[in-house]
Amino acid sequence: MPYCINPRCPNPLDPENVNNSTCRNCGSEILLQGRYTIVEKLGKGGFGTTFAVDDRGTRKVLKVLTDDNSKAIELFQQEAQVLSQLQCAGIPKVDPDGYFTVLPNNSSVPLHCLVMEKIEGVDLEKWMKSRHCQPISQTQAFDWLKQLVNILSVIHNQQYFHRDIKPQNIMLRPNGQLVLIDFGAVRQVTTTILEGVCHTRIVSKGYSPPEQQNGYSVQQSDFFALGRTFVFLLTGKEPQDLAIYNPLTNQLDWCPHALQISPLFADLIDCLMAPVASQRPENTQVIWQWLEKIEQDINQTDICSRKTLLQTLPKSGLSFATTVFSHPNQTRRKTWKIFLGSGVGLIAAVTTLINPISTKNSVPNNKPSVLTPSKVSIVNQKSQQTRDIKPSATVVAKNAAIATQLQVKQKKSQVQPQQELQANLKSESKLLKTANTHENKKNNLIQERKRSVILQNQQKIKSRPKKEKTELNVNRDFRKTKVTTNTLPSEKTPTIVIKVQKSKKLLVTQNIRRKTQTQQTRHRIKVKLKRNYNHLKKDRK
Repeated sequence: MPYCINPRCPNPLDPENVNNSTCRNCGSEILLQGRYTIVEKLGKGGFGTTFAVDDRGTRKVLKVLTDDNSKAIELFQQEAQVLSQLQCAGIPKVDPDGYFTVLPNNSSVPLHCLVMEKIEGVDLEKWMKSRHCQPISQTQAFDWLKQLVNILSVIHNQQYFHRDIKPQNIMLRPNGQLVLIDFGAVRQVTTTILEGVCHTRIVSKGYSPPEQQNGYSVQQSDFFALGRTFVFLLTGKEPQDLAIYNPLTNQLDWCPHALQISPLFADLIDCLMAPVASQRPENTQVIWQWLEKIEQDINQTDICSRKTLLQTLPKSGLSFATTVFSHPNQTRRKTWKIFLGSGVGLIAAVTTLINPISTKNSVPNNKPSVLTPSKVSIVNQKSQQTRDIKPSATVVAKNAAIATQLQVKQKKSQVQPQQELQANLKSESKLLKTANTHENKKNNLIQERKRSVILQNQQKIKSRPKKEKTELNVNRDFRKTKVTTNTLPSEKTPTIVIKVQKSKKLLVTQNIRRKTQTQQTRHRIKVKLKRNYNHLKKDRK
């Protein structure tokens, strides 16, 4: 069913537009550039939408930019230019005429379009979620790292860098080929970047390096994001997960969660994730040298493991032979039962096998016999030969057992310290939790005791009886005094409050003094004002 890309179309999925070249609802073009018919809508993002397109029988992907921002248009055009220049199996292919604009009907703003190769498969983030985030093996990680380094070498040789490498932007084809997508953040290495001029910030949490978060990015910024993606693939945890990331030290402790890889491989990933760009590899050639060393190390470990298996197998066979022939009585009983139960053909086969051993002491007999003394002598000779072989075989078996025990101890010695660290961390966390709970309990008990004491004091105060007030009149020549005693419930001893009634003569004298004091203060204020006024006049003159 054809689809109308006009964002203002009222019915973009109108079934009557099957045989039309223009939409019957909005009048916009349905057959783009005379060759592209839109089949279905794949998804929508912050800047645009993606559609599945039929280009004369081949399926492709159409990206339509719906944002009118000038910076978004510049990045979109840059993506089209870069993809048309890069030729690699791990990069989507774009035709020279893959970028074009479409002007919808009754609209002055054009839609920017880009047609590219459709990549069958899933991105690595969805692929990991489908596996319940189980870590990948060392061989798979090594293969994928070589593929991505090859893709980055092609991009960097054209003086570009991606700036947005993460699991969402890496597609996995059904044949195992990785493809790097979303080249909208690609930037060219120019003199402004080499001089250290700030440019557009494109940040992905957990994957962008520190210099890119501050507005500066270089080719080594892609290596930082590449290392963080492989931390996610090898551990099954995001870089900002607290199980790996320590916010106090700003470091990733991911190696205990990826024990399946060699230490050289882990060192390479740590080198890619160095916090300073100068500490990372200079270019992809340096990474290729690391990968060659890691491949040699992996091959040597495989050869050693095969040799140990080849050495242990024959030793185990000898130990089995010695255990069988070291018990002659049991073997005799079994052989008698076999001879009696089986027929003449089995007897002939056993005699042909035993004859070469007993050629020195046995005499040939043409007559067949079921039980002859020669057979008993043959068994005795066989047991004597096995007794002679026994000590050397047992020694070999013991050596093989000792070697296997040493290998097991070495593996345990490598795994035990990591397990001990994890156990110590768990025990410390438990102790901290118990200490916090004890402190909280103590604080709660103290607060409850304080509250109970306060309530008891309030009840005691309310229960105390109030004492009556007593007044005493004292007569003197110039004044009358009233003495009152008030006993408050909170105080133990009564306090005496004296109220004085002054005579009229004293009141008059006090009023006169107050008036004189106010007059003096007013006079002083006037004198100060005059002085200030005179000073202001002088200043003005």
